[in-house]
Amino acid sequence: MAIGERAAPLGWARITAFGAGDFACNLYWQSISLYLLFYYTEAVGLSPATAGLIYMVASIWDGLIDPLVGAAADRTRTRWGGYRPYILFGAVPLALAFGLLYYRPPFEGAALIGFVLGAHLLFRTLYAAVNVPYAALSARMTRDARERAALSGARMLFSTLAAVAVALATQPIAKAVTGRPDGARGFFVAACLFAGVATLVLPLVFATTREQLPARASTPQGGASRAYWGSVLRNRAFWTLIIGGGFMITCMTALGKSVLYYFKYYLHDEAGARTALALASASGLAIIPFWMAVARRFSKRAIWLASCAIYATGLIAFALLDLRAAWQMDVFLIYMQTATAGLSFAYWGILPDTVEYGQWKTGVRAEAFVFGPALLFQKVALGLGAGLFGLALGAVGYRAHEVQTAHTLQGLKALMVGLPLLGVAICAVAMLFNPLKRGVHEQIVAQLAAEGT
Repeated sequence: MAIGERAAPLGWARITAFGAGDFACNLYWQSISLYLLFYYTEAVGLSPATAGLIYMVASIWDGLIDPLVGAAADRTRTRWGGYRPYILFGAVPLALAFGLLYYRPPFEGAALIGFVLGAHLLFRTLYAAVNVPYAALSARMTRDARERAALSGARMLFSTLAAVAVALATQPIAKAVTGRPDGARGFFVAACLFAGVATLVLPLVFATTREQLPARASTPQGGASRAYWGSVLRNRAFWTLIIGGGFMITCMTALGKSVLYYFKYYLHDEAGARTALALASASGLAIIPFWMAVARRFSKRAIWLASCAIYATGLIAFALLDLRAAWQMDVFLIYMQTATAGLSFAYWGILPDTVEYGQWKTGVRAEAFVFGPALLFQKVALGLGAGLFGLALGAVGYRAHEVQTAHTLQGLKALMVGLPLLGVAICAVAMLFNPLKRGVHEQIVAQLAAEGT
């Protein structure tokens, strides 16, 4: 592509092909988000504190290696591009590691904890090697903010389909194998099936996507890490997004990971949790196109702030009401999914725009290296959220497979409201300081094109 020349539009076929990659990634991600902590406490037999700490350590490890993967991907040059080879060659090792993640070895005590932690660290390492280049690919496919919004929407739609599949299929598969919905061997079989599907999808993403390198190399070759970090540290658009998103994820994790426990011990309807999770995820198929349509008239920053208001309103209503029926929880979770989808859509739509903002500020275009630190803080936030939830669950007196006391159930509900409400307040305030208001990114892209960068 010549300097200043506008690339041909992506078209819906290529946008859809790219989005399909998030179906594969989210077969993995939604499984560990929805079920892994529950699997640790109910199937493996770990205490909630130990399970939460393992999840936290692995998430932080995942976050720490993300910038390293991002820097390596930014420097990779092959005939297939810089990012796409990671998607192709990482698919099979990632699938094998995911199966190991849900394998319950014949160990107990420290040996069991060590194995579980080691398997989780291995999976997170290989997931980063595939997912960071995949996420960064959106910045290299196009510089057009609307096309990036479409890419973000396609990713969200496919991630929603994966979430529905994982929510509906995991426990039925486990029950079919072991006769109970929380059997360890059943979870292992489900994981192998999900991994098989993901391994078929990722090579298709490699085959159908293309990278557009900048016309003039703005990626530093010498002292790369110092130049990258210098660019990222001066990027206010990036940091306000990351700070807001980090607090959001850390605090909102309590709500997401409480659902299985709330249905099993508060509503005494374990099967209802599967339906609720699937309905909430499936609602994204209508919610995400809604946010995509809103993005044509309003900025992604405005969508973020509106979603925060929706989320806070739902939490306050949940705190004031005593939801004792499964259908009431279904309605509540679908309502909350409206806000969650809006926040995710805005986050992944704004993040690639921070690449041009950083380039405009510093002259350094660090694509994957921007996504690396973003995923670092996202995964550290997830780990902290899971760790805090596990510790808090133990502190309120939770005991697996026992009738929970009224104090424990009250504590569970308090966790579902208090932490998320704090997180959504902080993430709304952070976004108020984000400079990427409506039209700003388009002006930056035009200026960079005029300068031939």
